[in-house]
Amino acid sequence: MIFHDYYADVPRAAIDRFVLGQELARLVTVGEDGTPHLGLYPFVYEGGAFELHLVRADEQVADLGARPRCVLEVDEVLGVIPSYWVHPEYAGSATAYHRTVIFECTARVAADPAAVAAQQGRLLARYQPEGGFRPVAPADPLYRGALAQLAAVRLEVLRCRAKFKLGQNRPVEARRRVIAELRKRGRPGDARAADALEGTITREGDEA
Repeated sequence: MIFHDYYADVPRAAIDRFVLGQELARLVTVGEDGTPHLGLYPFVYEGGAFELHLVRADEQVADLGARPRCVLEVDEVLGVIPSYWVHPEYAGSATAYHRTVIFECTARVAADPAAVAAQQGRLLARYQPEGGFRPVAPADPLYRGALAQLAAVRLEVLRCRAKFKLGQNRPVEARRRVIAELRKRGRPGDARAADALEGTITREGDEA
């Protein structure tokens, strides 16, 4: 992926807000034979680290035990547009809009049931803050079997790269035309894409 400055110049506060607004992240690890492995997981994000859980038998647990360097990717696909919204003849104007953040990390894996239970509590606090469950405890027979099969993974962030591809390479008037077309087309996600493109115009106006 190419990180042009006009896409990649994203303030860290904006990155954090974006990541906290997403529900799943993709973990990429490398197997013993060099094959990449990919998984999609709920997570807790603290700015400098992520937490997620895996089944101990998962190939990614073995990967991280041998090679703790990994990548976690968080993205939002906003939509694709046809070329003629930008240029009447040039097919290369067709494009896709998205927000993507890639975190290069090093992992620590814990299998201790107490550590797994504590992490489950933090995940539940994010995804099910209303409660409706019995507290997760390693000695509780309700959870003992599941906790024995899980591993708690903590990913310390080493480097972060963002690409918010929202038409910033186009003049403001071209973006306004695309925004109008997105709102007229009305596919699922088009309104959100239009809002995101409008945000680039607002920010540029604030910086002027």
